[in-house]
Amino acid sequence: MALGGVRVSRLLLAFLARGYAVQKRYFADYALGLLVKVFFFTAILYGSQGSTMRSTYVAGFLLWYFAAHLLARMANFFLEEAYLGTLARLLSSPHPPVAIVAALSLAELLVALPWVAVLGVYAWWSGVSLAGLGLGALGAALLALLGVWGLGLALLAASLRYKQVGSFTEMLTFYLLLFSGFFVSWEKLPLMVRAINALNPLYQMVMALSGREYLGLLASAAFWLLVGGLALAYSYRWALRAGRLLDY
Repeated sequence: MALGGVRVSRLLLAFLARGYAVQKRYFADYALGLLVKVFFFTAILYGSQGSTMRSTYVAGFLLWYFAAHLLARMANFFLEEAYLGTLARLLSSPHPPVAIVAALSLAELLVALPWVAVLGVYAWWSGVSLAGLGLGALGAALLALLGVWGLGLALLAASLRYKQVGSFTEMLTFYLLLFSGFFVSWEKLPLMVRAINALNPLYQMVMALSGREYLGLLASAAFWLLVGGLALAYSYRWALRAGRLLDY
């Protein structure tokens, strides 16, 4: 795999190895975090019994699981690497920053994949099949994930200036869980929340799977990819000029 003329396969494998090593080292913490997510997932499974949207709600949660991992990793990446003293070596490697961010993001999704698969099996065991959603659901999920990645780029950019981004990201993650239309049904959300959710890729995916048009999903994904990409490019150049890149 190549990006920017530089092979990133080894970079991806390095991020994967590190991700699994961190999970192994702090397994108790990860297990407790997973247990909390299972509680939320179980609430969705049994709270949506009898609903025609049950499969959509399950799909929304599974995508949120990916989003939670991805946003947390991206928001804290520069800070964690600077704190560990590895950021300077990473940025001085032959890999351009765009390749590093791409490999980091893909690795985090792959690290989360086994846990998402376990939850998918749990849903199937509980009588929920995602197969009925069709291939359109897969396309909608990929579009929403691109939008989430764009949001992650914006958080990554903000982390170069504001060191409290990690705390904000945790709050944002819970907002996405509770108000994206799969934990609390979108029909019951206040009008103000629905208006805010115009830029929420997860909410727009739920809308698309509910039989509504994909325009909102396309717009939210394009918005965050554009804003996140521009913000990261600007903040990275600013951090280089200001000598703030290695701060933590």
